Amino acid sequence: MTLSVIMPVFNAAKTLRKAVDSVLSQQVELELLLVDDGSTDGSAAVAEKIAAQDARVLALHQSNKGICAARNAGLKQAKGTYVTFCDDDDEVLPGAYAHLLALAETSGAQIVRGEYRLLRQHPDGSVSELLHGVKSSCTLQQGYGAFLRASGPQFVWNALYRRDALRGVWFDERCRSGLEDFLFNAELYAVVDCAVFDPQPVYCHTERTDSASRSWSATAMRERLQAVPLWLAAEYRAVCRHEQGVRRQRLWNERRAQAVTFLMHMLRDGRASEPVRREAWSTLRQAMGRYPRGLRGTYGKQALALLLFETHLQDLYELMPNREERR
Repeated sequence: MTLSVIMPVFNAAKTLRKAVDSVLSQQVELELLLVDDGSTDGSAAVAEKIAAQDARVLALHQSNKGICAARNAGLKQAKGTYVTFCDDDDEVLPGAYAHLLALAETSGAQIVRGEYRLLRQHPDGSVSELLHGVKSSCTLQQGYGAFLRASGPQFVWNALYRRDALRGVWFDERCRSGLEDFLFNAELYAVVDCAVFDPQPVYCHTERTDSASRSWSATAMRERLQAVPLWLAAEYRAVCRHEQGVRRQRLWNERRAQAVTFLMHMLRDGRASEPVRREAWSTLRQAMGRYPRGLRGTYGKQALALLLFETHLQDLYELMPNREERR
């Protein structure tokens, strides 16, 4: 088997078929593992019907344990040389898997990443696309920092992984409200040596108003906070594996700035209460206190975010317009 595609399914009866069709229309040898995570809207029956109609599809079922547990269940069943992931309300772009597999075979990379399209749903139901800047191909051998800057946010659905390179790396099931992709990839970069990024779009992701990544309840934000120390620890191991000396110190400062910016956006977009804000900054300061501060090397908005954090003026970040407001 060449490719295993793992798709967690939760209350996606209206969108599942379209997501599945985008996977099964790929012109490569694959298996699709649908992992129902305790759906209550009939998604499980839809998954079973799809599996009965196509021998490439296997439907798995579990009680509701979250997306990380569902992905792990799929990884345990996967038989492909390569593994990738797809959300139950997204689409894989035509020709995506053939393109990524060809890159993996020609480069020998353990991880191959492509670009993605990002759509955002608004409260009125309308959808707009958030455009990315122009990007260039890059390899991990060019430097971990260069690779991260070229490839952008480290999600799992626009990437292909050699299954034998996972080396016991699993999704952390404590992550139930976001950051699971960033943590998983950072853990992988701490053990792999060969990765490739190509700027051709391979995936279309829609941020829906009810998605976990845009859930702003106090409970969801606190769950996300619990993952921040885990993410930072994995990031530091990855930085130390791939960079030395001054380059390591500068890159670590960039990763610290990334964590600060992530938290600032979460608190601003979620209109977090004062208790949640205090808890957030306390959690981040404790987590960062375990590691060296690094050397100045970041520029622009993230550098400013880090400076505001270090001078305890982080609330001023909310006065800065975000990307949508500048349009």
